[in-house]
Amino acid sequence: MKRDYVIVEGKNYEEVLKSGLSDLKLKKDEVEIEVLKEQKSSLFKKSYIQLRLTVKQDKEELELIKKAQDINVEIEETVFKSDKLFYISYLLDGVYITINQLNKKDNNENLTIEILEYLDKKSVQEVNTEEIKRIVREKDGNPTKIAPQQEEVTIDGEALVEVSKDKLQAYITITEADGGKVITLNDAMEKLYQYNIKHGVDYDKLKNIIGNNILNEKVLIAEGKKAIDGKDGSLIYHFDMTKKHQPQILEDGSVDFKQLDLITNVHKGDILIEIQSPIEGTEGVNVLGEKIPPQKGKAPKILIGKNIIESKDGLKLYANLDGQVFYRDGKIEVNQVYEIPGDVDNSTGNIKFNGKVVVRGSVKSGFVVDAQGDIEVNGVVEGATLIARDNIILNRGVQGNNQAYLQCDGDLIAKYIENTRIKVSGNIQADCIMHSIVVSKGNVIVSGRRGLVVGGQVKVAEEIVAKIIGSNMGTSTIIEVGIDPDEKQRYDSIKKEITKIEENLSNLKKTIELLNKANKSSKLQENKEEILVKSLKTYEYLKDKYENLLNELNTLEIKMQNLSKGKIHVSNKLYPGVKVAIQNAVRHIHEEIPICTLYKKEGEIVIGPYEK
Repeated sequence: MKRDYVIVEGKNYEEVLKSGLSDLKLKKDEVEIEVLKEQKSSLFKKSYIQLRLTVKQDKEELELIKKAQDINVEIEETVFKSDKLFYISYLLDGVYITINQLNKKDNNENLTIEILEYLDKKSVQEVNTEEIKRIVREKDGNPTKIAPQQEEVTIDGEALVEVSKDKLQAYITITEADGGKVITLNDAMEKLYQYNIKHGVDYDKLKNIIGNNILNEKVLIAEGKKAIDGKDGSLIYHFDMTKKHQPQILEDGSVDFKQLDLITNVHKGDILIEIQSPIEGTEGVNVLGEKIPPQKGKAPKILIGKNIIESKDGLKLYANLDGQVFYRDGKIEVNQVYEIPGDVDNSTGNIKFNGKVVVRGSVKSGFVVDAQGDIEVNGVVEGATLIARDNIILNRGVQGNNQAYLQCDGDLIAKYIENTRIKVSGNIQADCIMHSIVVSKGNVIVSGRRGLVVGGQVKVAEEIVAKIIGSNMGTSTIIEVGIDPDEKQRYDSIKKEITKIEENLSNLKKTIELLNKANKSSKLQENKEEILVKSLKTYEYLKDKYENLLNELNTLEIKMQNLSKGKIHVSNKLYPGVKVAIQNAVRHIHEEIPICTLYKKEGEIVIGPYEK
């Protein structure tokens, strides 16, 4: 093993230095010299000197090794050490074990048994069992020698077959041969025959697995035919299950709620649901060739909630009072609206209701309103949280003070939105949106008296319509349209991760090349040998991850390129300071632009005539 330093002693400096250089087989300019002890000759004492000669290391080499160590530690902590309980290394002076310190087992006996079983499987000879028990007991995370130097025993590949519980799918996994016999196509087919897999086998896929050496991946190789079950009886609804609300904002910024028709009103005696009879099914077959009888069609089950009455034959359901009909999770009921006469504050606490919630007053900061139906607020929403499974209607608006969060699966209607985070699955209509982070999977329409969008971010899957975007002060405003905001967020995240992986791969490659070159000229020091092994392992992991991320990024890019939606309509003025993104194209606005529509054409953002 090559040494980093040597300590030599003798009568005079030159002789001692010459002896140390000879021992290290180096030249003077290749070492650092440190005088540890020195005694000059006198009447009663002889001269004596002790030197420490330390091998100089190249600065570039030290820097690369340090980067590699940092990367190895990061990957071990996030990937390798989260997957395994221990690691076995076959080094030049013996077999070593490292206990995973991030995935400990409290039961020492079980961990010891697992280690010994693994070593037995690998046919490791002369195992020091007591040393294994010690490091497990003491939770020693340092590499520890547990057996003398020996070659790692090779293992044959296997074809592992697994049949699903319902016998409709069979999976095959080809394990990697570690120096042993590689699985052939005949071996794999023979394994399927042993499991009696005879129906729905995809032989082309099996050839592809063997031919392209697809290893350690569970692949669906045979699929049966499901029985086509009989159709359950259907329900005929006599009320509107798909009603869409499209409230209008008037020129003065107010909302005309008289024509919203937000509630599905029913009257006492109205028929709500009729039940139809079931239909028979068709026989199937599993991968073993066994026939599968179909399930018979069932009469639909429906839970009868409050304020519902049945006909004598049980096939018709009627409303028993005037109110709002709800049908969720197989249960029908007629409810009245939950109404808070004043504010949502300390007197009410948080509100959670499985229907529509109407707040006659305001929603104070820090409170939550969670409704299965709509949420309607007559007053002001402060720094509160509103979550609705349908729509959110704010007669006035929200002054969020950067604390408010609004989320709904339907549309959001408000007179104004300020300093608020919003996530909406439907459309947004408002008189103004100021300094807010807004995400909509539909359209954003900012009309009324002001029709203003300024500050913050507005991300819209389809289109945005406004009178004014930005301000004459050049306020930073970001507008993104034409792509699902969740997909855009994932796209940006992948790009950042790819950049980091590219940097790590570059550093690791330099380190591996450096250490391999050093290993050819002379035996590596033990710590550098360990760094080389870990760097190789980390490099392969990051390379695989890099390729997977690139594939996902390419898929998202293709999807973005094929999108045709996404426009920005400005009926008055677009100001400097606005950053516009349409799909994957970006444009910064540096001058005032009057009435216009922005759209993407041939990869660029074009400013054209107003289209609305």
